[in-house]
Amino acid sequence: MMGVDDGYVFSDRKFAGADVLATSYTLSQGIRAIGEFDLIICGKQTTDGDTAQVGPAIAEYLDIPHVTWVSKIDKFDDKKIVVEQDMADSTEEVEIEYPCLITVEKDIMQPRLPSYRRKLETLGRPVKILAFKDFADQDEKKYGLSGSPTQVERIFPPEPNTSRILWEGSCRELTDKCFNTMKQLKFI
Repeated sequence: MMGVDDGYVFSDRKFAGADVLATSYTLSQGIRAIGEFDLIICGKQTTDGDTAQVGPAIAEYLDIPHVTWVSKIDKFDDKKIVVEQDMADSTEEVEIEYPCLITVEKDIMQPRLPSYRRKLETLGRPVKILAFKDFADQDEKKYGLSGSPTQVERIFPPEPNTSRILWEGSCRELTDKCFNTMKQLKFI
């Protein structure tokens, strides 16, 4: 926990098997249980589901504004934060008032290793664990597998496609073969 004062883990068997919807609901309820906040910073996406939907869904459940794809934090004060939003082909500067949520790109910063002194100061600092019983909403149908409208039926690697066609001929003949094949496959 680099640079934080407190850490929390939300852990309960009732949270197991959650999809994006149930995960974001669980996190929003955990955040509510912790108390007031100004800014929630989420990563852009996970490496398992890779949907980039959890952060924005948390913001929706908390009824707060959010900005996604943040590549830089330009300014901040007691009332607002100004960020750069990476829009693939352009960059937008966005000002957003607290409380709010942002999702950040992985390269937004290079973490600095804590000093030896800081490590000693924080050694043994407890991480608080919150469970289902700590949440205000006790409707089990909103958490974990029960709260997940999507279900994974099976996970499998794609079938390898090693078939290939080798064409020989002049440049003109190869161009015609390529064009006809693309037309036949309805790519053009």
